[in-house]
Amino acid sequence: MIEKKKSSQKIYECSFLELYEDEVILSNEKITQRVYIKHPGGAAVLPIREDGKIILTKQFRYPVGHITIEIPAGKKDDKNENGLTCAKRELEEETGYVSSNFKHLYTLHPCLGYSDEALEIFIAFDCIKKDNPRVSDEDEFIEILYLDKDEVSTLLKSQSITDGKTLIALQHYLLSYE
Repeated sequence: MIEKKKSSQKIYECSFLELYEDEVILSNEKITQRVYIKHPGGAAVLPIREDGKIILTKQFRYPVGHITIEIPAGKKDDKNENGLTCAKRELEEETGYVSSNFKHLYTLHPCLGYSDEALEIFIAFDCIKKDNPRVSDEDEFIEILYLDKDEVSTLLKSQSITDGKTLIALQHYLLSYE
């Protein structure tokens, strides 16, 4: 089952990922290629306000060509950045909210067939609006949604949310915090 790297070639590099094509030896000794992305990892956070409202974001996602509903998330600044630090930064930048009450839910590999990305998912409780929050990235245009559990449940049932990290976080929350 284990594959051994025979050779590796970096095909492409940009600010947040590297694309490689490796030649590997399979367990049956046959040789094949593996194309994959090296990614610094990221963090995502399901924010819950003090009044129980769930904070979600809406934004246009170019690769899928439509507006999506998601939890705040982003890539780590580098491989050494702590997931919680990244989640706190993304929460503030994307929503203007902060919290001092975070719980780690999962670390998952969202695209393990072609990427080494590890995404840490958190819940932030008792979120409060911050005066003068961090400025969001200049290429992000985000609308904030404030929903109760019934509204979130309706969105899930209607399959209006297609983002994996968001589905996992919301379903965990609805099942665990009734």
